[in-house]
Amino acid sequence: MAQNPLNHLLKYNMDVGKTKPDTVHRKATYCPFCDVTHLKNILEKRGTMIWLENAYPVLKDSWQTLVIESDDCNGDFSTYTPSYALRLVEFCLEKWHQVKAMHEFASVLFYRNYGYMAGGSIHHPHTQIVGLKHYDYHEDIKHYHFVGTPILLENTVELNLSLRPIIGFYEINFILKDLGALACLVRYMQKTARFLLRRFGDLSHSYNIFYYDFPDDTNIYIKMVPRFLTNPLFVGYMVPQIATEEAAEPFVQHLRQAVLT
Repeated sequence: MAQNPLNHLLKYNMDVGKTKPDTVHRKATYCPFCDVTHLKNILEKRGTMIWLENAYPVLKDSWQTLVIESDDCNGDFSTYTPSYALRLVEFCLEKWHQVKAMHEFASVLFYRNYGYMAGGSIHHPHTQIVGLKHYDYHEDIKHYHFVGTPILLENTVELNLSLRPIIGFYEINFILKDLGALACLVRYMQKTARFLLRRFGDLSHSYNIFYYDFPDDTNIYIKMVPRFLTNPLFVGYMVPQIATEEAAEPFVQHLRQAVLT
């Protein structure tokens, strides 16, 4: 059956979007995530982590939820203690699987933004879990997007620098092959986030984390992507770019050293 190209489009409600607070790009002083007493549509609390419906559902045909990660407005995944970062990822994975188990969505997105260039509007650290009624990201995201130059190969966890990136350049892939190694994975992710912020801090100080799964595959796949201005070849022609071998080799070596120390 031919794919309906309209299913690959998400309609953004501009009227709702114009009302969203922005503490990333504007000098707004009020943070709605700090004002916990006025939060609405809370689904679950676990310590300082709060799962709730997004108060500004800008995407049509979707169910937008988010996890307020902590009560520290200036915190970040890269700076959490290892134990807290693990509890956070466990909580978010649980909610991701819970939304998928509703069987109401073609696919469920699970991602987070950090920094000015990452596409978010609230500085307070949070993760988003979004059910899409009609669009299945598996139609576009394939296993080959997670093939890359090895950074770290273990029995339960793999890290590589993508050779088939979605958007281009330094996309770091993580593959979790055994949920029992989640603590190890999270530790590598935190170290990678800190490495990227140091490496590219002068350019953007921003990154995204995206989580994926595939049918009939028990692995969990993750991309951590430092964010820059999107290159025009991708904008105009959907052509991703990767670094030359001369640039990629020392990057891989330095990142490998960072995650192992």
